[in-house]
Amino acid sequence: MNHRNGRVGSVISKFQGQMLGMVGLLTRLGLLLVPTAILLHAALRSPQTSWFLWTGTALQGIVCLLTFVSRSSWRLPIGPSVITLYLIGFCWLWFGDKSEDPFSYLAKAILLVVPVTFFSLQTLQESGAPALRRAHLVAERLANRRDWPNDFASCRMIPEVKMLRAAIANDAAPALKLLEHPRPEVRVAALASLEFRKEWLPGQAELVLQIAQRAEQPAVRAGAVTALGNADSRVLVEALGQFLHDNSVEVRRAAVEALMWDTEHRWNWIRFAVRRILADPLFSNDGPIITDGQVLTYEAVKDLTAWTAEKGILPVRAAQTIHSHYYRELTEGNNPKVIDYLRKLVSDAHCSAILRLEVGKLLQTFHELDQALLAKMLDALNPAPLRLIACETILADDQVLAATLRDQALTTLRDLARLPNREISLTAADIIQRRLGVDLGLSMGQPLPPLQSRQAAEISKKVMIWATQFDDEENFVDSRPRSRNAAV
Repeated sequence: MNHRNGRVGSVISKFQGQMLGMVGLLTRLGLLLVPTAILLHAALRSPQTSWFLWTGTALQGIVCLLTFVSRSSWRLPIGPSVITLYLIGFCWLWFGDKSEDPFSYLAKAILLVVPVTFFSLQTLQESGAPALRRAHLVAERLANRRDWPNDFASCRMIPEVKMLRAAIANDAAPALKLLEHPRPEVRVAALASLEFRKEWLPGQAELVLQIAQRAEQPAVRAGAVTALGNADSRVLVEALGQFLHDNSVEVRRAAVEALMWDTEHRWNWIRFAVRRILADPLFSNDGPIITDGQVLTYEAVKDLTAWTAEKGILPVRAAQTIHSHYYRELTEGNNPKVIDYLRKLVSDAHCSAILRLEVGKLLQTFHELDQALLAKMLDALNPAPLRLIACETILADDQVLAATLRDQALTTLRDLARLPNREISLTAADIIQRRLGVDLGLSMGQPLPPLQSRQAAEISKKVMIWATQFDDEENFVDSRPRSRNAAV
């Protein structure tokens, strides 16, 4: 029953839409045909100047017919066509009809008043006054709203925000007035309507910046920062860089999104602010400085690469940022030049270890570690984590790249498992259990246990036992586990 009612409602709605479209079409046709009809009637009642009026009627009809035939004219507003046809008809009637009867005066009045009215409406529309009035009405609705969502994020998604954003295309003043409202929900909604606004009148962007600097609520600060994301003033952009050090994660993410989307023009303005935030240990858990979907310029990547050679937390986060940058590029398509460059970084002994490790993980994710590079990565001169990546990649290959390469990977894995480093031991245990089938007590599909936990200590002991039980290299090669359920 409900399904039938839904179908009936859909048919009725479709019929109503068709009727409204038909009414609009007939109204448009009738409005455009009025000048031709007036000239035709004037030609029939004025035999003295009928040839002039008949010529005007014919030309008017041809112009009107061309308007009907042209497809583009149906997609454009009717105002310009009405103004043109009615003024042409007025000129023909003014010079062709010399009678002074009521019809002549009425016809001339219609042919003059209608285009003037349309011209006034068009001018009013282009002035932005109707949109400004709608913006004030929507802003008033927001200010008087009582039923607000429980969280600030939902306040940005209410229908009035979209309506206000469309209404303030020419002037942001109605939304800016809401920034003085005592309720933070109203301010968040107003700032959401200003997100990444391009056009600001003098002083408006500075007002939003002051709101960002003085607001107590993180959601208000984040909304203000996002609103200034399209600012092209160096003073404003550098001021936004201060919010990279905000105490709120939400504000820091908003600042990253607002600043890092256009590094082509802004990098020289924000590079020192970016360096400070990457080197600050208070924000070491924030990860890469760019968000998903953002791509850096060559200068930015060059600076980040140089920072990976320094000390502290700076090289770690810089390498993570480079990883995110190239991950986006490889996701969009395997560029051979980019892949060759990343392979050179991994094999370059002069490159920082943390950068080689991040790039190695990236190439492993996209299966771009070839056999020659894997053989180089197994070398004892390389960092242990990088060698572990090579071991896992080789042992995970079902087709076995080369028997000697697999034997080298097993030997390298045994050597790394003997190192007195718990982090390396846990990583080696994960590889041994997943790729060789040796049960070392790890929970499959779960993250590795904390380094200082009792479980991590027990697993490290098992890894050491596994590595030392093959004293003879030949026995080690021949005694590789053949069952995935084999015990230690």
